[in-house]
Amino acid sequence: MKKLLLTTLALAALHAAQAQEDARQSLEKLLETQRLVSKEGNDWLVGRELMQGRVDLLRRESETLRERIEQTNRDRAETEAKLAELRAQNEALKQGAKPLQDDIRKLESRVRGLLPRTPESVRQRVAPLSQRIMVETKAGLSERYQNVVGVLNELNKTAREVSVASEIRTLLDGRQVEVTVFYIGLSQAYYLNERSRVAGIGKLGDYGQWAWEEHNDSVDAIAAILGVYRGERPAVYVPIHVAIPQ
Repeated sequence: MKKLLLTTLALAALHAAQAQEDARQSLEKLLETQRLVSKEGNDWLVGRELMQGRVDLLRRESETLRERIEQTNRDRAETEAKLAELRAQNEALKQGAKPLQDDIRKLESRVRGLLPRTPESVRQRVAPLSQRIMVETKAGLSERYQNVVGVLNELNKTAREVSVASEIRTLLDGRQVEVTVFYIGLSQAYYLNERSRVAGIGKLGDYGQWAWEEHNDSVDAIAAILGVYRGERPAVYVPIHVAIPQ
């Protein structure tokens, strides 16, 4: 009887210990479960805050992008309006420039006809401008007018003054000599090589070119004129041949 009682107590103690162990493990599992639930809850809250931050950022970026698109559309509309206005102005300028283009072509043609009538020294002086007039050019109207005005200014200046230049003349006997040419405006010219006793008169020919005639009897008269011009002699009246264009 006593053994049975001890055995029963031992079994009861064993069951109690087992129950206590099971309770402990169940409590640990419960605590672990609560910890995991708490961690997941915290993670969810953090994740929600991060997600909300991203949503807010995307919303702000979306609003900024929409504003930029609207501004771009406004700018494009303004640009298109300005381009349309500029096209209209350009077309009006083209229409207004047609008479000017006709005028400049006529002026260039007249200047080309005048250039052969000028002394060689003058043609060389205006060559940078006249070369642009002598050929077809894609230059604008402003530049073309500047070229013509530049040449005409130089020609007008030459027509009002006396100029002297060194040139090569071919004589009647075929010789070529260097002479001093004395131009009086654009209407009359004289040449002289005092050492060779060669002199002559120049006038504009039928085709606008200078035509030269030998007048060796005018050597002393032309030499006197050049002396007065250079300040080497006092001013005096000098009778001399004059070539009158026909």
